[in-house]
Amino acid sequence: MFKYFETTADIGVEAVGKSLEEAFKEGARGLYNIMVDVDKIEKNGKIEFEVSGDDLESLLYNFLNELLYYTDVENMVFGDFDIDIKKDNKGGYKLKCVAYGEEIDKKKHNVKEEVKAITYHKMEVKKNNNGWIVRYIVDL
Repeated sequence: MFKYFETTADIGVEAVGKSLEEAFKEGARGLYNIMVDVDKIEKNGKIEFEVSGDDLESLLYNFLNELLYYTDVENMVFGDFDIDIKKDNKGGYKLKCVAYGEEIDKKKHNVKEEVKAITYHKMEVKKNNNGWIVRYIVDL
């Protein structure tokens, strides 16, 4: 599940999941729902990638930026994600992702906003009694 929170001139995303991977997945769905109607994205294509981060916030930042890269370069949007997060031997984290989606179709996907960038401002990844929460702000 994801929801949005108010910020000045930008939009914030808060996503929750029972696992860290589920929270990242919902965070990515929240990102794409800013751009298009995420529920209309079909699994007609996929991309696979790996990113790393020194901490969970940098991992989230790198993950979301990698997705934006594929949207910008490949003209694709994604609605489902298989994510695996592991600690590396240096104290950081590695994330492997398979993202499922398709080329943007302006009529089908109901194009909304253009996301210019992910910001570190107020970004957090934290565990609570119910699972994990990720929060971040995008620059529109």
